Amino acid sequence: MAEVALLRSQGVKRKPTTQNVSLEEHLRRFRETTASLPSMSGWKHQKTGPSSEKIVGTSTQLEKAYKRTSFVVEPQNVRSRPTCEKAFEYLKLRWASSQEHSDYKYVGEQFKSLRQDIRVQSIQDHLAVSIYEANARICLEVGDFSEFNQCQSRLMELYIINPSSPNRAEFWSYRILYAVAIDDVSSVLAEQAAAKEAKMNHEMVRSALSMALAARSGNYFRFFSLLKKVPRYSKVIVEKLKWSLRFEALQSMIKAYTPGKYPLSQLVRVLGFSSKVSALRWIQRCGVEVRDDAIICSHDLELRRPRVRSQSDTDKGVTHGALV
Repeated sequence: MAEVALLRSQGVKRKPTTQNVSLEEHLRRFRETTASLPSMSGWKHQKTGPSSEKIVGTSTQLEKAYKRTSFVVEPQNVRSRPTCEKAFEYLKLRWASSQEHSDYKYVGEQFKSLRQDIRVQSIQDHLAVSIYEANARICLEVGDFSEFNQCQSRLMELYIINPSSPNRAEFWSYRILYAVAIDDVSSVLAEQAAAKEAKMNHEMVRSALSMALAARSGNYFRFFSLLKKVPRYSKVIVEKLKWSLRFEALQSMIKAYTPGKYPLSQLVRVLGFSSKVSALRWIQRCGVEVRDDAIICSHDLELRRPRVRSQSDTDKGVTHGALV
């Protein structure tokens, strides 16, 4: 204390503590300290945006490996439109001749590269629509829903530019069913509102919306009745959902009819099985006893959700996550 009194008598003031310094004062000191430092551009490389000039490809290479684009795209590395058209026809023929989808890894990569070339050239007409539609269908055939989602997202944009595209309703229905399959309720409602606003009255869109409503409301008979009538690509999208709804329906049946029996023939009809044999095989995997052509319903029954068997991604050449 004597030292503090001596300093004060000599006119020396104590430096304020950090706690007494305001936030504004801290910021002022920080700016003064960093004012003489070099700018951020001197510390690291600044990436420049893409050129505003339109790219017109000049490459005539039919096959081309997919590579992520840099910010600078050279025309000689991009296939010309005529070459893109030839590459598209080649890929369709190659896929049609492939055995058991064994060629998907190659064909899928080639389609990604083709989509990249038309994207950087801002090709958004019927050629772009056809390429994305063909690629999306191939993805559905092998269950590659990651790439399918990318294709159908781009198709949403292309259909706005090309509203008279003949397959617009088909892929609109796929988009609805995909949202149902991943339990994206908000997207289903948005698609329903959009279809109403656009006065989209196509049968495939109506069926997809009806299936969405049936799935959400637990109307299993309605859902499986509609499922029998939709195209095969629609069936692929809801494959996993189909088995999930069957299991939910089985739980409801057992709960409603306990203690008692539920006719196997009735279950086959309600849940859309192709035969009693296929239904019986699935029911037994669920851990349900079948006696006298009926399932036995009891309180102490513990159901097992069977795993849906499907060909592995590796076997099909799928390189991305699959929904089924």
